[in-house]
Amino acid sequence: MRVGREFAATGVVDEKIYVIGSCVADNWARSANWAEVLDPASEKWERVASPAEVREKWMHASTVVDGKVYAMADRGDIALDPRCGAWESVGTELDLGWRGRACVVDDILYCYDYLGKIKGFDVKSGVWKELKGLHKGLPQFLCGATMADLGGKLVVVWECGGGNGKDMDIWCAEIQVSKKNSELWGEVDWFQKVFSIPKGEWRLRWLRRDSDGWG
Repeated sequence: MRVGREFAATGVVDEKIYVIGSCVADNWARSANWAEVLDPASEKWERVASPAEVREKWMHASTVVDGKVYAMADRGDIALDPRCGAWESVGTELDLGWRGRACVVDDILYCYDYLGKIKGFDVKSGVWKELKGLHKGLPQFLCGATMADLGGKLVVVWECGGGNGKDMDIWCAEIQVSKKNSELWGEVDWFQKVFSIPKGEWRLRWLRRDSDGWG
């Protein structure tokens, strides 16, 4: 990158990496490069033109939906359409429900609300809806859960205290999601503890799911 950043909005569109904001636009270089794009094929960064009125925003979260990079910001959410270079403001409805570590499956943004229920946001209709059909004993994801798209399924990873009081158990659930009659439905394929770590120990570990399970 041409300028340093902290908690920038990021997204991958057409195999290019877009990085937006979270740098103080107090000089020409930072203003001109407030948004950048990396083409891995050429290994070169290029500036993305941005209007002055969006450069005061500080980013908190980001995602890609339908080819657009959406960014949750402290002064109103914004979206960049890299295909035409257009910037647009996003309605307050998205910001009101967007929290935690969200993910996108089939152009629906999923996250959990303050009551621990999973909800999905359709950017085309601009409405949050509860993911119905989850009746297999899943916990309420009040904090700390992470979501991801795994082959078109919604995967949720969370932690909870181990039975011996010394370990932290890491759990995972795989959920099939679909849209029926304008409602969002989910069906839990499975959920289980995938591994444990000692409490207080920080560890970065990649999870891989194959025929033998997780590892």
